[in-house]
Amino acid sequence: MKHINREVGSLLTRIIEKREKFLRAGDHKDDLLGLLLKSNLNEVEVNKNSDGGMSMADVIEECKLFYFAGQETTANLLTWTMIVLSMHNEWQERAREEVLQVFGNNKPDYDDLNRF
Repeated sequence: MKHINREVGSLLTRIIEKREKFLRAGDHKDDLLGLLLKSNLNEVEVNKNSDGGMSMADVIEECKLFYFAGQETTANLLTWTMIVLSMHNEWQERAREEVLQVFGNNKPDYDDLNRF
């Protein structure tokens, strides 16, 4: 667990540092990490003489929290979707028809699923 924690921390540190460089250069992405870093940078600039803003460790912990909470939420959603579809055959049939209408006999790839 310690090894995985260090590895995740290292990966996130590199991602965050890269994003901070882009942010300071004026390139801003409106995703969750971009908004968090922009807000944190503004807080640091406003409170230059105090301890305003989050440390790198705080930002890393926030990233972990959102990632793992999002995974759990998605897993719960998919589990309940399967349960409800198994309880209601007519919903299952309508979902199957919609998938076949959109994809036909083609195997969907990641982009297709994202658009779906």
